[in-house]
Amino acid sequence: MESGYLVIRHQGNGKGDDCTGVVRRVEDDSAVVQWPDGQLTRIPLPIPSDITVVPLGSLRYRSLRDATALRKEFAQSPVSVLVTLLGEMGGEATVKQLQRRTRELGLASEHNSTWWDRMRGRLLADPRVAEAKSGGPLRLLDQPVDPFAEERALPARKALEALATPAINRARGRQKALREAVIAGASELTAYEHVAAHALGVALQPWPFDDAEYATRGVSEKVLGAAVEYLANVTKGQRRANNPVADPSAELRKQGAPSPRAITPLLVGLVTTAADSTATDQATKLPRGLAAQECAMAVMAAFEKTDHPAGNEHLLRRGTMLLQWALAKDTLTTADQRDAFGAELGSRALGLLLRPTEPGKPQGPLYEWVDLVLDAVPDHVLRHVIATAESADLTAALEMLPNLPNGSRERTTRLMTSLLAQPDEAGQAIESPQDSAQAPEVDAGKGPEIPAQEPGQAVKPEDQSSTALASTPSPVQKADASDDASDTPKPSETGEEFPPEERARYEAALDQERAVAWALRSEREELRQELATLRNQCGQADEKIGALQKQLGIASVELGEVIRRAEALTRKAQRQEEDLRQNRQAGRAASQSQLRQARIDGLRVLATVLAEVADQAMHTTTDESTSAHALYRRVLAQASAADLADIGTAGEAVDFDPVRHQSRTDPATRVVVERPGFAWQAGTPQEVVLVPALVRPVDQ
Repeated sequence: MESGYLVIRHQGNGKGDDCTGVVRRVEDDSAVVQWPDGQLTRIPLPIPSDITVVPLGSLRYRSLRDATALRKEFAQSPVSVLVTLLGEMGGEATVKQLQRRTRELGLASEHNSTWWDRMRGRLLADPRVAEAKSGGPLRLLDQPVDPFAEERALPARKALEALATPAINRARGRQKALREAVIAGASELTAYEHVAAHALGVALQPWPFDDAEYATRGVSEKVLGAAVEYLANVTKGQRRANNPVADPSAELRKQGAPSPRAITPLLVGLVTTAADSTATDQATKLPRGLAAQECAMAVMAAFEKTDHPAGNEHLLRRGTMLLQWALAKDTLTTADQRDAFGAELGSRALGLLLRPTEPGKPQGPLYEWVDLVLDAVPDHVLRHVIATAESADLTAALEMLPNLPNGSRERTTRLMTSLLAQPDEAGQAIESPQDSAQAPEVDAGKGPEIPAQEPGQAVKPEDQSSTALASTPSPVQKADASDDASDTPKPSETGEEFPPEERARYEAALDQERAVAWALRSEREELRQELATLRNQCGQADEKIGALQKQLGIASVELGEVIRRAEALTRKAQRQEEDLRQNRQAGRAASQSQLRQARIDGLRVLATVLAEVADQAMHTTTDESTSAHALYRRVLAQASAADLADIGTAGEAVDFDPVRHQSRTDPATRVVVERPGFAWQAGTPQEVVLVPALVRPVDQ
């Protein structure tokens, strides 16, 4: 007990008339308590059974002093209050006992058993609380156990992968522990892992990868998925804005985000990843305008470098998606930029077609890619590409392309035939799209020139950075193929030249069929990607189930170990607490007994002196006015302040008391006091006779 504690005095009448006081002072054997009416009283130590002590700062103390504040804290953080209450209840209690105690404190009276069942789960999730046994009472642990120490010790890359893995029921605090592990090993992360970490809420340092080539080697599919999702989010505004120089997303200005000029190189690294990946296929849908042109050029470069054309289905799939955005007629790129890009891409496609190949080696994806490129390049650009190419073996090389009705093979052959029939105009200039639609012949003096490009060199227009992200163009609209276009006779079949109007109608019908074929190819690729996505999701679900089962097994083992350790610590703490309590009680009792005995011994010396003074005064003279009698009276008055009183008066006849009287002869029933004795707390149940009175029988 200490000063400031509250004490509750129980009346025992069952009417709730208990009185609460405040401890003002604690002495060796008692405590001074002030009650509400201001009265001060002493209560003995140890505390009687009808009094309850409320320690300073306890929940009971707070409920008596400021119940409103305690109820507010419980509503905001019930777990913290219940953990404190569990400690005040001895460190172990059942949920029903906690429920009963909170109601006594005026808390949680409105909550039902469902709420308490949920609260039991939240208490067990706290590192300070565990079960005494399975399904048994709750116990407060001596030292909190960090349940996520294993997560905090993970390498950064493994922690990031765990952070990117969707979880059905993720324990509280696990994400924070994983983020701390990622931050600790941030220097080990690649560019795509850095992007994914930033997207997953990890507070990283500013972007450290500018002017670097980005590769996905060693990055898991889950982490790549998080990175692609972030890139899709930051480029969404630029895809929707019909402006090739739209401002970058505000997300790119946050701490740890990639720089705006790194977005296109990051997309290039994704679309050229040399492996099947759902995340990289999703990234193919993001580039627009010049960014799409740069990504398509990167796919072309990947086809040029590969030694295994038959294994490039992933490049073919991504290139198909990129071409429609790279050559789309919109405000994101100018006509000159599209023509320059088409000329460079078409020249390199013919270069792929003309390069030597090993006999019998499959070239399927490569030839399909060339077919797609030649089909996508406009007529006036393709005419220039054919005119500037080394065409000695081009006719034979075209035979390797798929022979589709109105396909690129037939179209390229037709343009070659037209150029061979007009050798003087071949290679002079590219006619404009408008001129090619109006006249069947090439006018060498019309159309913008296409700047010459070195093989393998990416197109870099002077008026705009190649890394700018463009906004979304209108997608290719599906249209039904016209039957008239397929029934229109060709010049090679009739031997006659078509009039300009009929030729224009024929080419318009071909363009319409080509658009339909392009849209169907795009739809096919999207369906393939959706199928791959569903398969990947099924695989992730299986991995998630396996991971959860593994975590459950590990958690069960750890829980058993924690329970055993907690039980051992609890038993040890209970023994130590009981020993301490017994030692404290024994020490307090011994201390009080020693103090009382010391006080009695001191008073006995004083009583002996008083007895000698009284004897001297009585035997010297019977006159009470003498100095000896006056000295005796003064000393007796001082002794009374210490609860010291005389026993009897000289000459007084009294009944003999063996405790208070001493006789020189055999005691009699009636005696006469010859010399007074002295006692401490005379007349009370605690009276202690220090010096007995000296008496003699009455008849002597």
